[in-house]
Amino acid sequence: MTRVPEQVVESVVGEVSARMADPNYAQVAIGTFAQTHPDAGRYITAQSERLGGGEGVMHAVFHAQVLNECFSRHLGRAVAPIGFAALDAAALDAGASGDVVRRFADAQPSLASYVASNVDGDALRSVLALIGLAMSSAG
Repeated sequence: MTRVPEQVVESVVGEVSARMADPNYAQVAIGTFAQTHPDAGRYITAQSERLGGGEGVMHAVFHAQVLNECFSRHLGRAVAPIGFAALDAAALDAGASGDVVRRFADAQPSLASYVASNVDGDALRSVLALIGLAMSSAG
């Protein structure tokens, strides 16, 4: 897949920021991602201990939905559901090049910049980088 342009990321992030005025928006975004990408949601949930518990899982799923919206906007259609095979392939590819976060930055610099600017913690960044790489391959 081609790189998601910075303008797309800025537009989606601006829209998401505006939607955050609705106190229910984050819950809806999390539910949307879990329903659209159930295996990716299960993967994130399985990382609960690494992510610091339930709150970390919710942050990861929320930001994964932002990535999903960026890819969808760029593609002009929904991203195919990310399955365990796509996550495994992304992990193997990233493993071959050393670092999943660096690999994500090489593949999708605008999205990696969003994650670096909006997400605290190496574990959370790593999980989102893997999800982003899998989405990028699914394009």
